[in-house]
Amino acid sequence: MRGLTPKCTQMPGNKNRHRLGVLIWFLCPLLGCAYYSTSSGLIGGIRSVAIPVAENETSEFGVAELMTERIEDAFTRDGQLRVVDEESADALLLLRIIALDDAPFTYTASEETQQYRFKVLTAVELQKAEDGENLLQLDELEGWGIYDASLADEVGRDKAVAAALDMIIEEIVDRTTASW
Repeated sequence: MRGLTPKCTQMPGNKNRHRLGVLIWFLCPLLGCAYYSTSSGLIGGIRSVAIPVAENETSEFGVAELMTERIEDAFTRDGQLRVVDEESADALLLLRIIALDDAPFTYTASEETQQYRFKVLTAVELQKAEDGENLLQLDELEGWGIYDASLADEVGRDKAVAAALDMIIEEIVDRTTASW
């Protein structure tokens, strides 16, 4: 039996299919860049925000001003939204502090409070300035911080308050600047 060794034959369209496959392989990544948008990609297409002083439904003095100051700083550091006055803003960020709570968190063996957990509950609304359209509503956003019961307030509790506010602020900044 002659010719048992197979001959390498090339099928007539194989070379073209290979070239087409290589071409597609190189073009696919480029096609992903074909669409470019100049929109900001931010919620509601806003580019600037005004942040009035937070409403405070609690009896604790100064926490609303502290929250407002810290969130303005956070948006400024993030850089995706400009913080401006209400007259020139695309949107208003309305903050309301609903509740604060200092509760024992951990105890010693003799059942004395070792640590406290400071908790803050807030409500947030992001509204378009021109028509009041609600772009974002968070009814109960919670943040917390832990502090040692034996420390003075400026060393312990004040840092826990800042940590609780920062937890909430991070969530607000993330939700208002997310592109999807």
